[in-house]
Amino acid sequence: MSAGSGSSIRVLHVDDNRDLAQVVAMHLERADERLEVATETSAREALDRLTDGEAVDCVVSDHDMPGMDGLEFLTAVRERWPDLPFLLFTGKGSEEIASEAISAGVTEYLQKETGSHQYTVLANRIEQAVEAERAKDALEESERMLSTLISNLPGMAYRARNERGWPMEFVSEGCQELTGYEPAALESGAVNWGEDVLLEEEREELWDRVQHALDAREPFEVSYRIRTKAGERRWMWERGSGVYEDGDLVALEGFITDITARKQRERELRDQQEFIESLLDALGDPFYLMGPDGDLLRWNDAVSETTGYTESEIATMRAADFLADEDVPKLIEGLERAIEEGQARLEFEILTKAGDRIPFEMHVAPVYDAADEFVGTVGIGRDMSQRLERERELEEYRTLVENVGDPMYVLSPEGEIEMVNNAMVEHLGYPREELEGAPPEKVMPEEDVQRGYDLVADLLETDEQTWGTMEMRTLHADGSVTHNEDMMAVVTDEDGDLVSSVGVIRDISERLEREHELERFETIIQAVGDPVYAVDDEGTFTFVNEAFEPMTGYTAEELQGRHVTTVIDDDDVAQGREYVREMVAGERDGMKYEITVEHRDGSTLPCEIHVAPLPFDDWFRGTAGIIRDISERKQREERLDEFASVVSHDIRSPLNVIMGRSELALETGDDEHLEAIQDSAARMDTLVEDLLALARQGRTVGDVDPVDLEDLVEAAWHNVATGEATLHTAAGVSLEADRERLRELLENLLRNACEHAGPAVTVTVEDTEWGFFVADDGPGIPPAEREHVLEQGYTTGVDGTGFGLAIVRRIAEAHDWDVAVTESAAGGARFEFRT
Repeated sequence: MSAGSGSSIRVLHVDDNRDLAQVVAMHLERADERLEVATETSAREALDRLTDGEAVDCVVSDHDMPGMDGLEFLTAVRERWPDLPFLLFTGKGSEEIASEAISAGVTEYLQKETGSHQYTVLANRIEQAVEAERAKDALEESERMLSTLISNLPGMAYRARNERGWPMEFVSEGCQELTGYEPAALESGAVNWGEDVLLEEEREELWDRVQHALDAREPFEVSYRIRTKAGERRWMWERGSGVYEDGDLVALEGFITDITARKQRERELRDQQEFIESLLDALGDPFYLMGPDGDLLRWNDAVSETTGYTESEIATMRAADFLADEDVPKLIEGLERAIEEGQARLEFEILTKAGDRIPFEMHVAPVYDAADEFVGTVGIGRDMSQRLERERELEEYRTLVENVGDPMYVLSPEGEIEMVNNAMVEHLGYPREELEGAPPEKVMPEEDVQRGYDLVADLLETDEQTWGTMEMRTLHADGSVTHNEDMMAVVTDEDGDLVSSVGVIRDISERLEREHELERFETIIQAVGDPVYAVDDEGTFTFVNEAFEPMTGYTAEELQGRHVTTVIDDDDVAQGREYVREMVAGERDGMKYEITVEHRDGSTLPCEIHVAPLPFDDWFRGTAGIIRDISERKQREERLDEFASVVSHDIRSPLNVIMGRSELALETGDDEHLEAIQDSAARMDTLVEDLLALARQGRTVGDVDPVDLEDLVEAAWHNVATGEATLHTAAGVSLEADRERLRELLENLLRNACEHAGPAVTVTVEDTEWGFFVADDGPGIPPAEREHVLEQGYTTGVDGTGFGLAIVRRIAEAHDWDVAVTESAAGGARFEFRT
């Protein structure tokens, strides 16, 4: 709808007073040469102009207009063009109207004043609104990126006061996943971080460490345990710092993340180290650790069993002592290659104590200390005959799995990658030669490898189960990580011993992301205070959140599976179907309209519903929406201040015409402006007199005293131009009333009779058992108009203002009297008051 971000600004100005509209347009274009003002005198014509696609940067509208007023026009514009700048420029000086305009989404609310300076202000506001809209997209994108960044942090950002318990002023959405508590619970103080979340045994030490860092004006890093809402204990890592203003510490800000898994890994590594030590001794193949000088530092029982040497004999031997002389250079070359390349595979014959030669394959790798200093080599040997047999078996596997589209691998009993298929090579991005023969830790995190070992062990112990499944991650050559599902099986020999393990993996990253996204959305929806729902294409609830129960009396479980007519009025449902049809046809992206919600106890509630279609391709799947209680808003809309409406519109409009035409007459010397000035001045003279009277009649009264009605009627008769009229009074009653207000009431009724019932009218004022009445013998008031004559602005005269009888109604209401308009005994008008 915007005309773009160029230098010109296209303004659509709407005002039912054509003269004033022309004045405003001329002054705006004088105030800012960039403004191009198009004028309409009807909100509906302006709406048609927008609907036809005219490029407009800003809408400026009056409020009190026939047919469609400014607020109705604003609502219609917001439904189609929610971001189009809309300025309400009106003489209606009501705070309530301003509040309603703001609620309806007005950009600016300006009250009309006198003088040309107001048009300069209006021009500035138009420019600011348009420029703000043109800049909004960039700002929203920045806010979206920041929000996305915070929401995707694997933890919780916070701001807290540096007090015992660290009361939270702000926590990010990650709080829910981290602690189980909603952010609002911590921010409101319903949940205290120090008392409800931190473990008691952690509090003092943590407090001292943080305070020590703050005293030194340094950031702090701490690790500690918490107790979640569900009672689970978790390890946290926190980094934060103090926030200072004018040198004073005012808050702490930082980030907290869950390191339970890391702590678990550390424990698992310690356990794994102990396990490996035990495993090495239990290995059937010889294993050794050799120092840089060739001395044996560590070996397992299989070395003694294979060579026939005792433990004490092996302790005095060097690695070369187990080889034939011709194989020693091969050992040296292999060790050098292992140091250079990180590992090496050697083939040679082992000499036993008995003189036998056993062909062995040795896998050798260098060992470095924490300072990355070379401290020796580690190796494991394998009988070549057994290896050849396994290679033949693996070759059979290779032929089979190379034609499978899913990544597959084969591991040796020792956990070595013996075979991968082409799909696995493509999945990981490593050359095949780098994968085959490598430990699984090359392409899997250690904790996942350990879980794989555990699964293999379980499969070996269970005869009935041949396959097992686990989730694991693969580490790719490019540094990326993929989440997978690994289906593993074990291959055993006749004795039930493990020959190899086989795995088939499938990438489940997208599935996990969808699951996590679904969890996040479910959490957000349940946290929304308003009812949120989804229905299928038949109008049956498929999801409702817990906020439905207080509004409808039905639980979420009761509503799911029921039709929407259970809680929404049938007519509103029918209207919703039409909106859905338009949305499916692409005529709307979403819809907001008012509905009536029916409680199970039979009561009803006015609400506003926001509806949007669920994503669909070829067929409509249903809709989702939010329902909001607008009963308070409805009540506010019903409270219209009539007096403010008259003052703001009926006085300021002719006044602005006079001022605008005067300035133009002075500038141009054109006398045609003077006639418009005289007409507006005459109109103002009539309005001012009645407005001043109306302004004195509020909704309250002063001191109430006994008042003789007949005396007061006589006094009022003398204050009215009665001409040939005749007064008949038989009002002998005394009323409790504000004397001056009651006199005003009587004067207005007597004046009304004299002006509208003819020059020889007879006016009668008498008391009744329930109050009094004022009647005349004129032509009377038609029945269809009686309920409107007391309304403000109602008049049958060309020059009438419609304030006189409105004053009567106001004074009666201020006294808590009921007033009714009927027919007199003579066929004229009769105004009855029940006091």
